[in-house]
Amino acid sequence: MNRHLRRKAGLLARYFIVSIIALIFLMPVIWLFLTSIKNQRDAFSIPPVWKFKPSAENYLALFAEGNFPRYLWNSFYIAAVSSILAGLLGTPLAYMLARFRFKGKDTLSFWVLASRIAPPMTVVLPFFMIFKFLGILNTYMSMICVYMTLNIAFVVWMMRGYFMQIPLSIEEAAKIDGCSVIGTLLKIAIPLVSQGLAATLVFCFMSNWSEFVLALIFTGMKTRTMPILISGFVTTEGVKWGLIGAAGTIVNLPVILISLVLQKYLVSGLTAGAVK
Repeated sequence: MNRHLRRKAGLLARYFIVSIIALIFLMPVIWLFLTSIKNQRDAFSIPPVWKFKPSAENYLALFAEGNFPRYLWNSFYIAAVSSILAGLLGTPLAYMLARFRFKGKDTLSFWVLASRIAPPMTVVLPFFMIFKFLGILNTYMSMICVYMTLNIAFVVWMMRGYFMQIPLSIEEAAKIDGCSVIGTLLKIAIPLVSQGLAATLVFCFMSNWSEFVLALIFTGMKTRTMPILISGFVTTEGVKWGLIGAAGTIVNLPVILISLVLQKYLVSGLTAGAVK
């Protein structure tokens, strides 16, 4: 009986510690949401007010500005399209690096990795000159090209690891049955690593969704994204904390929903091959 009580007490203690740690990590998100439903007086109160009457005035003011729906759509469209294109271009390259031997393979792998390690600011000037020459500066196309280019390296190295976990015997059996290289990739390899591909694309989407510096440089008035809108609430007259809280809550909501819905795929995709 004593052993049972000790085991139960230990389990409760672990749950308590995990709950405290989770609360610490969630506190910024909770604080952001509470700020979004406070009025201006409560939002600026020092010390902070914990007991207040919730108000939707910040959300109403945010949508009343007119540009918010456009900025929200811009963020989703650019992040989604660039992630999908990075997956379409990076996955075949990852399969090639995982399965084929050719001259310059190690050099190509190094350059792919180097493009991921290099700071994003190193590509600003070349991309700016190219986009200006082509006449696509401050357009959707410019932002999609930048994000796609930066995400291809991430897709390649993630998917390369997943493809290497597939037993060669499965692909060899498909080739014996008459399946081509492309057919093996589309019908055998990709379905087997679908969870890893889903996790990779979700992380690409998240990084594009919240990116600020490149969006500030390559977007115009009609293509601005949500991070740019939020930065505009810091003015010379003061910081509009209520609007920042409302916009930040809405920006975080898709990421939270995607993480909850695809949690199984994210965990299984990121831990694929970890034991090996």
